[in-house]
Amino acid sequence: MRSIIAVLATAAGALSLSLWSSQAAATDAPALPRYQLEATLEPATHLLEVRAVVELPSAMAGQAVEFLLAAPLAVLESEPRVERLPADSAKGFSGINGSSQTMTSAGRAARYRVQLAPGASKFTLHYRGPINFGFETPAQEYARGFNETAGIIDNDGVYLAGSTLWYPYLGDTLFTFELTARSPAGWQLISPGNGSARDAEGITHWHSDAPLDELHIVGGPLTRYARAAGAVTAEVYLRKADDALAAKYLEATARILEMYRGLIGTYPYEKFALVENFWETGYGMPSFTLLGPQIIRFPFILTSSYPHEILHNWWGN
Repeated sequence: MRSIIAVLATAAGALSLSLWSSQAAATDAPALPRYQLEATLEPATHLLEVRAVVELPSAMAGQAVEFLLAAPLAVLESEPRVERLPADSAKGFSGINGSSQTMTSAGRAARYRVQLAPGASKFTLHYRGPINFGFETPAQEYARGFNETAGIIDNDGVYLAGSTLWYPYLGDTLFTFELTARSPAGWQLISPGNGSARDAEGITHWHSDAPLDELHIVGGPLTRYARAAGAVTAEVYLRKADDALAAKYLEATARILEMYRGLIGTYPYEKFALVENFWETGYGMPSFTLLGPQIIRFPFILTSSYPHEILHNWWGN
């Protein structure tokens, strides 16, 4: 994930049962770690509950594997059994909103070890706890006036990132994922890759077979707008319905995608989404951008920073 704040400054249940399967043989292991995550968000209590299956490459079969989780997340079940370790000397995540090192020093990170059975390359976890790390003023000069958080779930919305340690963090490695999530009525949840922010049953589905180095869940009580942009779906998620603003971004998205497709090649995702955040940010993630309510209403954004956000999806964020 990147921040575009510098640019702006210069410019002005049943599903859960399927997750708890027995360990896979090493011959079935993926080339990269793969997460299968089923998450439930309860904003009124800041609660996050996750059932996770972590599939590892065959080279890791039978090994002891260490990972990090946010300290408020209590492990309720695991297979095999996990052991909590001292948090010191943990290698971990470093991103735009902090790192696991800073989380550890603040007592917010927990380190675990799991011993895989011989020939096995998978482990499962069920964990739950509050995510409400609050906001801080960043040290970077370019971001003065903007706040950041390692992670938060509340009635205004959700921001979960690598720095949150909301999924088992295995270290500096790429991975793929499949996510199912449940949230309150009227909420839309956005993650990288392809899928749906909320289906007819009120469930979120996202997945990516393209490698990622960080997994986000963002969103909240949002209104979704969408239109076709060739083979891609252009999406806009706003905190308050605004047909005119959404139309501007949908048109710009379609136009910019077509321009870069002709110059570079096929866009690598099924969507590009503009997501309005509940505080001022200028972040870019694979297949979407998370911008603050003032930022998206600056008239110059559509022809300056916004094309830049879309362009990054061809080479990484």
